[in-house]
Amino acid sequence: MNPSFSNQFNVQTVLDGTRPAQFGTNVLAGLIEGIDRFKRDLEQRPGSRSLGPAMLGAFMWVDDAELLRRIAEFPSACVVVSKQQRGKHQQERLRKVAEAVREADGFPTRALPELEELRYRQDGAAPVVGPWSPPEHKRLSAVRTLGYRKAGKHLVPILHTKMLLLGELWWHDEDALGGVADVIGFTPHRLWLGSANGTESSRHSLEFGLWVEDPSLMKAAQTFLVEVLAQSEELDPDSDDLTPDLVVPDYDDEAMWEAMASLADDEGVDSKPRA
Repeated sequence: MNPSFSNQFNVQTVLDGTRPAQFGTNVLAGLIEGIDRFKRDLEQRPGSRSLGPAMLGAFMWVDDAELLRRIAEFPSACVVVSKQQRGKHQQERLRKVAEAVREADGFPTRALPELEELRYRQDGAAPVVGPWSPPEHKRLSAVRTLGYRKAGKHLVPILHTKMLLLGELWWHDEDALGGVADVIGFTPHRLWLGSANGTESSRHSLEFGLWVEDPSLMKAAQTFLVEVLAQSEELDPDSDDLTPDLVVPDYDDEAMWEAMASLADDEGVDSKPRA
């Protein structure tokens, strides 16, 4: 018989009358319920410029079937986990996670200004970008990895957070300067914080989890999560060290200046009064 904790440990409360908090076993049930409620509420009251619900997250590991299904089914989602070793057991775990989110849409980087400039490495190096370079509309895969792969007995720092930020993607047809543009963005609405990994086994342990909507806390969480995304890699990368897939490109400054000068000259000719 497997040992287990009794329901006597389980305590639930509601913060400010609206936000649930849970202590004890199976706190992932509260996370799943909160995800479903948020998605349902947003889809029932869509805004005129809404692109639907979106999710950002970071866990040490995720393998819970219900949580993986929510990640895969979200219109826009990216959850980052700590980089795994490459033993036979870990490879099987990675395979199952990859299969669970195989059809997921991922998350568009241009919804987060901090990621919009970044480009994928080319042959391991930063790509050269010039006026000829087309814009890249990248989507990060739904589950990614971050950090260092443990080798031997030496300990490495790991991604140990357990958090999920739910929000909404939106679109606009003007940029910050009022020019015509195709702009999308992300607005956070609810943040889940807890001690539980996104794992099936965590349901049997004594954990805590709570939903918060404090604007300053959500803003700080988003800043942290965006950096996690920026430094992340695909789920099972070859690198053992922190080697982000996305990097700041090398700009061909001379070509950029020439293009700007040419554009200015053209605009100057066009702006002259006609006889």
